[in-house]
Amino acid sequence: MFQFFSSKRSNIFIHIPKAGGSTFVGLLKESIKTSKEERNKPTHLTERVGHTHIKHVDFSRVDRRFKMPEIFVGSSATSFSKKNIFMLARDPADRLRSEFNFQYHVLDGKRGSSKAAILSRLFPLPKNLMAYANNKETQDYQCKFLLGRKIADPEPVTEEEFESIVHAIESLPIHCGTTDEYGAFLNLFQEISGLSLKPEMVIRKKTPKEFHKQLSKSQRKKIYELNKFDLRLFNYIKNINEGKVFKSVKNFRFKQNEDFTV
Repeated sequence: MFQFFSSKRSNIFIHIPKAGGSTFVGLLKESIKTSKEERNKPTHLTERVGHTHIKHVDFSRVDRRFKMPEIFVGSSATSFSKKNIFMLARDPADRLRSEFNFQYHVLDGKRGSSKAAILSRLFPLPKNLMAYANNKETQDYQCKFLLGRKIADPEPVTEEEFESIVHAIESLPIHCGTTDEYGAFLNLFQEISGLSLKPEMVIRKKTPKEFHKQLSKSQRKKIYELNKFDLRLFNYIKNINEGKVFKSVKNFRFKQNEDFTV
């Protein structure tokens, strides 16, 4: 992975669902002067903040694919060599728990709402986290997303596909962080992009407290077994970031806010 400073490059942020991306986009909007219309737009619909382009799920498509899989798949990846690309990945057990709670409770998938785009595609309807985790459609979603797979794709990720993700990270200026080390990712973004971020932020799309249950060791182990490629991606990013030192370090903090903010 390239490690250099360049404020002249435009930025791309890859927003993997339920990996902390909405909080990051919200912080960007609070840190950079934008129009009132842009500030009020939900983070998952925000396409650009200043010189940073946000690449989400494509909500205009029924299959909800990632908008820019060519970064990781195909021969056109080299066209991104002059961009600064940023990405957050998440511990697969924590991400899946967050996704289930969002689909089941927040989007009302438990009552069959079509807004719960993943849950509504599962039969029979899973009524708890582990039933949800046992569906092939929910497994290794972070990797499937980057590869441009359709939402709730039951086809497993292959070793070759996983290697294509790693190859892109190693050959392009893709700067990765993990949700559990959020402050380190924000300091990395500042150092590479040259942008200054506000030190305080709102956690967006936070799981309501009443639905937030701790995972047991056996549940976590099972989810890791079912999401081996997502776990490998998470651990790979942790390893490449180990011992990284920044020129300057800002102490970021989360605002105490129990409201559900998009």
